[in-house]
Amino acid sequence: LSYTCWTLSHLCDGPSSHISAVVTTRDPKGIRGGLVPRLVDLLTHASWRVTKPALRTIGNIVCAECSDDNNTTNVGGPLSGGPGGSSSGTISTGGGASSASSSSTDYTEIILDCEAVPRLKQLITHSNREIQKEACWTLSNIAAGTVDQIQAVIDSGAIPPLVKLVSDTHTDQEVRSEACWVVLNATSCGSDPQIEVLVDEGCVSVLGVLLGEASMVMMALEGLERVLQVEEARESAKRSPEDDDEDINTCIVIGGDSSSSSSQHTPSLVSASLIEKALEKHSSSSAVTKRANRIWKQHFVSCALCKQSFSKHRTADATFCDECKCYVCSKCDCRIYHLSYQEELWAEDEDQVEKKQKSKKSKKQKKKAKQKEKKKEQQLAAEKAAAKAEAAAAAAKQQQQQQQQKRAQDKHNGESSSSSTSSSVQSKKKQQQQQQQ
Repeated sequence: LSYTCWTLSHLCDGPSSHISAVVTTRDPKGIRGGLVPRLVDLLTHASWRVTKPALRTIGNIVCAECSDDNNTTNVGGPLSGGPGGSSSGTISTGGGASSASSSSTDYTEIILDCEAVPRLKQLITHSNREIQKEACWTLSNIAAGTVDQIQAVIDSGAIPPLVKLVSDTHTDQEVRSEACWVVLNATSCGSDPQIEVLVDEGCVSVLGVLLGEASMVMMALEGLERVLQVEEARESAKRSPEDDDEDINTCIVIGGDSSSSSSQHTPSLVSASLIEKALEKHSSSSAVTKRANRIWKQHFVSCALCKQSFSKHRTADATFCDECKCYVCSKCDCRIYHLSYQEELWAEDEDQVEKKQKSKKSKKQKKKAKQKEKKKEQQLAAEKAAAKAEAAAAAAKQQQQQQQQKRAQDKHNGESSSSSTSSSVQSKKKQQQQQQQ
């Protein structure tokens, strides 16, 4: 069974007529797809020695639609030759499905009709690295096809395990490379809604990883640019003409409801740091630098105040200020540099100076009034004290006069009593003398 499958794989590595013989059912009443349904069943065979050539055959059928009847080999070529595993070809870089000749049959549709994609998704996590690699290689060629073919890959749930393979540092390098090609082809050829799904499933992180590899950086930049174009279209569709006019004539000011307005927008699909990473890591490559700079200028801006990078198409992140003639992010406030704002500050300063002067003048007036009142109170107190002292002096003088009068009266009374006493004595003496006589 293994050798039979290897024979079919080599047939499908040949002219289109050979492939047609494998995938075409001669009997009108037979199962559509020729030997493909059986090959799909063999993908889950217990022995990897059967699974591998069956998988190789399906991979060659998918890749062969790039060729017409005049070609003798397919674009991708075999990953390894025959049961012995010796190398006899090159790895397909995907993209074959989109360049099919007008005379060639779309054999991928036959593979999809036989429900091979869900089986391929299972083989992504197979214990055999060769089977893992060829499953990813086959999916990469399907992902390089039409929108419906890419959708079949997405619907199978193959993207999350592929992203996990790329993110795992223990993944074999060749398996990882083929898994990356699935993501690259899907982002390059997918529709806008499909790319949004791919982003949600973590494909941007895969493209970010590829930016560090010199052989893959240009394709990664192409994928990131496609994602940014989708984001631009999405943001443009969200904004109404009135919103555009408002964004042009106003600039976002920090504070208020800026946080709530940001929360109403979906997060940015691609960070500017990814493009800056490519510029930094591959500064010696003029092609990479030129491509990365072009992408950055088309899709990102730098805040004139904080110097951080933001998406040009997301007004929730940054807007262009007509007065400053530069982009300012939502976290910074450029109004403080506007002439109108400075004039307001100057007017406020003048008002504050005038208020201070009035307040100072009022304080002085109040202070003078208090001092005048205090002086008046002191004067009244002095007058009261003087009047009290004068009354006390008058009372003392009156008391003194009364005492003098009393003393004079007492003296007078004393003199009169002494004179009456002396006159009575004299009268007695006179009476005695008269009696004696």
